[in-house]
Amino acid sequence: MRLFVAIELPERVRVAVEDLISRRRSGLPKARWVSGSSLHLTLVFLGDVPEPRLRPLGGALTEACGRQRPFRLQLEGSGCFPASGKARVAWVGVRGSAELVRLQASLAGALQSAIGFEPERRPYSPHLTVGRCEPPWPASAAKIWSEAVNGDLGEEFPVPTVGLIQSRLGAAGPTYTTLHRVPLGGKS
Repeated sequence: MRLFVAIELPERVRVAVEDLISRRRSGLPKARWVSGSSLHLTLVFLGDVPEPRLRPLGGALTEACGRQRPFRLQLEGSGCFPASGKARVAWVGVRGSAELVRLQASLAGALQSAIGFEPERRPYSPHLTVGRCEPPWPASAAKIWSEAVNGDLGEEFPVPTVGLIQSRLGAAGPTYTTLHRVPLGGKS
C-alpha cells in the first residue's frame, strides 16, 4: 500500500484554500490544482508499505502521537518549489510551529525504528501542495503565485489527530483514504 502520515484539514480551512485557488488560477499557466477534499499537511511520506509492516506501523504512530499534545496551526504565505528556476509545485505555507516540527521528527524517528523507514534527508518544510505545475512554470508565474498570500490565510485551526492515509494513483489524480486516525496526547 502507498501510504503517508498527515494532518487532515478542517472544512473551513480547505474552503479558504479552494477560494484562493479559484481567485488566482486564471492568471497563471496550466497546473494540476489539488481539490479541497484532497488537501492535507503531509508529515511523513512512506511510499509502498508491505502488509506485514502495517501492525508495527500503527504501534509506532500511536506511540509518537501519544507523546505530543494537541496544538493549533495557521496557514501563512505561498510559494513554489523549487524556489528559483522553473516551478514544479505551488504551495501554501504553514506558520512555523515548534509542536509541528517536534511531531514530524517524532513520527519519522518512530517509523524508522518500527518499520525501517528511511526519513527524508532534507529539513522538514511544512506546506500544503496546492498545484503541480506541468509544464514547469517560468519565474514570472512563480512570482505571481508567491505573492498570492501575503500574511495569514483563513483562521487558525486545531490539530487533535494525525491520519494514516492510503494514496491510490489514477488517471484523474490520486485518491486518498484515511485508514486510521491517531489522537494526539493518547486520548480518543
